[in-house]
Amino acid sequence: MKAREIVRRLVKDIMAGAYSETGKLPSEAALSDAFGVSRMTLRGALDELRRQGLIEKRNGSGSFLTKRGCRRSGLIGLVIPDYESYEFFSEIKKETERLAARLGYRVALVFSNEQKHESLVRDIRRKVRELAVGRAEGAIFRPFVSEKMSATNKEIASIFKHAEIPVVLIDSDIIMPPNRSSCDLVAVNNVNAGRLIADHLHDCGYRRIAFLMERGKPFANANWSNRLFGLAGELALLECEEGVRKLNFSPDDARELGRLLRSRSRPEAVVCGNDEQAVRLAETLARLGKRVPDDIAVVGFDDIAAARLANPPLTTISQPVRKLAATAFKTLLARIRNPESEPREILLDAPLIVRRSTAAKEA
Repeated sequence: MKAREIVRRLVKDIMAGAYSETGKLPSEAALSDAFGVSRMTLRGALDELRRQGLIEKRNGSGSFLTKRGCRRSGLIGLVIPDYESYEFFSEIKKETERLAARLGYRVALVFSNEQKHESLVRDIRRKVRELAVGRAEGAIFRPFVSEKMSATNKEIASIFKHAEIPVVLIDSDIIMPPNRSSCDLVAVNNVNAGRLIADHLHDCGYRRIAFLMERGKPFANANWSNRLFGLAGELALLECEEGVRKLNFSPDDARELGRLLRSRSRPEAVVCGNDEQAVRLAETLARLGKRVPDDIAVVGFDDIAAARLANPPLTTISQPVRKLAATAFKTLLARIRNPESEPREILLDAPLIVRRSTAAKEA
């Protein structure tokens, strides 16, 4: 038997709680006999367990589980409160489960179907606490994006912190930019994505550009805020005097949209916070007799299936979903092994996918 197989079996025993009562592993002689290997082979396996931070050697006493070893449950939490709201969350779950299974971890998905605010908060809070009690070794947390849920996001992070469970945030921070929380963050570089959109629209000849925020949600979404920041900043660098106009109404609001289109300052292109919003805007424009992109260009974000099936298909930013999940998982493993290291912010590039909802303007 090789040392690697011994490590695998000992980790399995640790996860099953075989040594939790005393915290002490059997002696080297007993383990050598049990596995039918030499002391040298066994010591190689124990050295690997020490490198993983699961055991420690006490001179004259033997090998004992560390604090992390006592917690070794093989359970990773994936907390996505609005999991069923966006299709790419299922890809995040699938990729996380794939990577976890390769290393012997299980993934527990936490989300809620509750519609009322109070019930939703109560349900998520309860499930997160159950995850903490269930000895989760770490958690990947995609925060609520609504500003009114900011306190809940912080509470969830606090529950994990008090339970000494490492957390990696995915897609968004729990506080609004330009500030940063003390958690690791893996997200798309939304500022850079906004700059890519700005460059494309400018190259196409668009000068009057707007960013659509839904009514009652100005800057409620940190990601949208960063995209708008990148969009406006890049246009300023391109010396686009018109800048960016922020729109605060629903993409389904035909009256408000019609009023905008009749105004002198009507935009030539509208950038939306996500594809779902962009599709709804294009449908409202069609009801008003406006053609995309002939009368007005539309840009989305995420590259969901609806963006490809829209009429016309949407120009959008493609979320690197699998890479987001893989990077978040690897970052969590690093945080589990080195809980005292400085928090990291990892921002991934996301490509612009150009389709027929934008087109070069005729001179």
